[in-house]
Amino acid sequence: MQITYPTPAQTADKQYALKKILLIWISSAIPMAILAFVVTPALISLVNLPPLIIYWFTVNLGLIWQFVLSLIILKKDGYTINWSSIKKRLWLQKPKCPETDKSSNWLFLWVIPFILLNAIVSSGIGFPDLDRIIAPLIKSIPQYDLSKLATPDFKGEWWILGVFIITMIFNYFLGEEFLYRGILLPKMNGVFGKWDWFANGILFGFYHLHKPQVIISTALLFGFIFAFPAKRFQSTWMAVIIHGLEGLLGLVIVLKIVLGIT
Repeated sequence: MQITYPTPAQTADKQYALKKILLIWISSAIPMAILAFVVTPALISLVNLPPLIIYWFTVNLGLIWQFVLSLIILKKDGYTINWSSIKKRLWLQKPKCPETDKSSNWLFLWVIPFILLNAIVSSGIGFPDLDRIIAPLIKSIPQYDLSKLATPDFKGEWWILGVFIITMIFNYFLGEEFLYRGILLPKMNGVFGKWDWFANGILFGFYHLHKPQVIISTALLFGFIFAFPAKRFQSTWMAVIIHGLEGLLGLVIVLKIVLGIT
């Protein structure tokens, strides 16, 4: 029996049902949790590498899976996987003025206040005490902090830079942003109306099951900071820039680690 898929024209304005939205969330969040808390501990006993490195590798696999999942969704929605076919669907376009619906590169300047908000949350000025709410629930779960890579042990280990570049590509563009702001956000209005960006932020925050210690204090806030400008200006690039700046700062840190600069 031949399977036929809908055409992009048939699905362009069709919003996702709540069931599909939640299924996509489950398909991205649960694998990350399994990789972090099932696969990583299993590999730690088998592979002669620091646990933090093993966790990093497995999480990267989860980020790559999100890109693959996005392609599967686009294919099922009837899209040919090429730039001209998917860029409008994923809002990979210049931001649009909400009042005039006209595109302008000048609107990219709106990322500045959101970058500042992102920096405030990242610095811990936000709501770090809120994580105490879930601390008793996760005290027995292993927690991995990639900032602990900043040790002299990794001086001269240039392969770390390569791994981090993979992380950057799939964390800040082809993974999280591609799926949450590209695939999901444009299709959530039918269920959540004008609060679709807020719902998207909630999903993004609780997607971080692989890092439960940051869900409430930072991940949820990041979700709102990334989703709101992407929705308001109908451009996923807004979120990619705001989120991706974090990756550029991380790149500097990794370079300093590899070069042994303290």
